[in-house]
Amino acid sequence: MQRTYSRDEYLGKIEMMRHAKRPIAITTDIIVGFPGETEADFEETLSLLDEVQYDGLFSFKYSPRPNTPSLAMNDPILEEEKSRRLAILQEKQREIQAARNTALIGQTFEVLVGGKSRRENQWSGYTTSHRVLNFASQAKELLGTYVQVRVTGAGPNSLVGEHAV
Repeated sequence: MQRTYSRDEYLGKIEMMRHAKRPIAITTDIIVGFPGETEADFEETLSLLDEVQYDGLFSFKYSPRPNTPSLAMNDPILEEEKSRRLAILQEKQREIQAARNTALIGQTFEVLVGGKSRRENQWSGYTTSHRVLNFASQAKELLGTYVQVRVTGAGPNSLVGEHAV
């Protein structure tokens, strides 16, 4: 895909970001089944997930796009194989996200409140590291405000908490 950097250079940048002075989340986009991707290439992608431990992942099967150099490339990877690789990648990432989110239980985050649930006293928002946090609060109007929320539970896609008044 004509990357202009090596794996080691990329991992060096990830390491630098991990030492940020505030909580951050590292996400990426991954395309599986790009023309010419071998099984060994795919295994390298999976090992990168293990090493980096992304907080989030946007993943897709390769499909030709107009006006891109890959459009002229032969695409020998069968659709079924692309689907298999995507399922493996997404399952591995779900496990990583669940573990990373579980590690946040007990911590308190500043949350920008963006929504109110239909359920009474339930709100949702985003932490400063852009994690979804659904939480309980007795406050009547929080929409658009910043509040402190203590994480009490976690899943692969979001956190659960309580308004830390």
